Amino acid sequence: MRHTSSFAVFRYDPGERDLAKPRWLAREGQLGEAEAEYRAALGANPDLASAWLELFELLRRQRRHADALALAGAAADHWGAEAALPHTLRGAALVELGRLAEGIAALQDAIGRDDTSALAWHEYGYASFRAGHHSEALLALDRAFALEPHTDTLMLRGRILREGGRYDAAEVAFEGALQATEHDVPRRDAAREIEATRRAAALGGRRPREFSTRERWFARGGGILLSLERPSAPPAERTADALAALVGLVRGLDWRPGAVAGAADADEALARAVAAALGVPAVAAPALDPADRPLLVTARNDGSGAWDRQLDRLGRWRCGHAFALFEPPDAAEPADVVGIGEALTEGAIATVLAAALRGPIRAADPDPEALALARQPLAGWRQRAVASPLD
Repeated sequence: MRHTSSFAVFRYDPGERDLAKPRWLAREGQLGEAEAEYRAALGANPDLASAWLELFELLRRQRRHADALALAGAAADHWGAEAALPHTLRGAALVELGRLAEGIAALQDAIGRDDTSALAWHEYGYASFRAGHHSEALLALDRAFALEPHTDTLMLRGRILREGGRYDAAEVAFEGALQATEHDVPRRDAAREIEATRRAAALGGRRPREFSTRERWFARGGGILLSLERPSAPPAERTADALAALVGLVRGLDWRPGAVAGAADADEALARAVAAALGVPAVAAPALDPADRPLLVTARNDGSGAWDRQLDRLGRWRCGHAFALFEPPDAAEPADVVGIGEALTEGAIATVLAAALRGPIRAADPDPEALALARQPLAGWRQRAVASPLD
């Protein structure tokens, strides 16, 4: 989640020409090169406040919070102890490091030095949210937005309202963020948050903190999580259980795919095993056709281009289903069904998958909660046939 700048929406300022290259590199995901360019820009012109903010956010995106705190110290050396900017950066870094009391104190110090800093108020709102002070957080964000309307402030406001179970108000905030920008990245983020809010609201009117593990997963991305944590079980056994649960869920939902395909070459063995369990052919992804109502599988949803391309095909066809055996909770393009909600290395997954596939996949009865969530009208696989809010 971004708090200091959007990386997609920038006002044109002739004095910020030196930031064009690092901004482009950051948007393209070339974070190391972007960092080097930001530091070069600061070396040439350390009075460029935007460069400090954007470099800080770049470090934050990579969870390099100790480096972000060091950058705040460098900002203090340049701007001086009386400036609000270094205190804002220091407070934001301390909050990310879990040092909430210190972070909040630093942000209050920044506001005391400059109470017209929208950024300081925004970060104070986020810190208050992290500390569980939702009412104070919302008041701070109202102040930030009044000083400088920004889509990130609306987005954070929506998340806080959603956490409090105020789903209608949260959706209004996200809709405001969606309408406030014409740029693709923040529009897509806002549209996803609207969908997540509607899914959360559909789960009986409870607050997110009352959701089960599967319900939280469903609300976040619309996917169905099959395997819950069993730390004592061997990884290969958990993998086999997840595959058995997949076959049971497919049959329980009466999906009847005409073919199974792996998203990438490395997924061929998984595709063959799932196809055999379902009694349908396994084909190469390029050979798929909409008439197949295909089941797309991958051993590891790591955000690769191959996965994204195949999901995009299913989206264009408005049909088919997608399964990831392993997927992290923050996956940018989540699968409809997830076996195990973890991020493992490619090598580790290959080892446990090979062990799990030594025998045929045996179908397991679908878990009632997983089956009920999969039947929800707002489940990801159902929404594929529905127009996106961006359309």
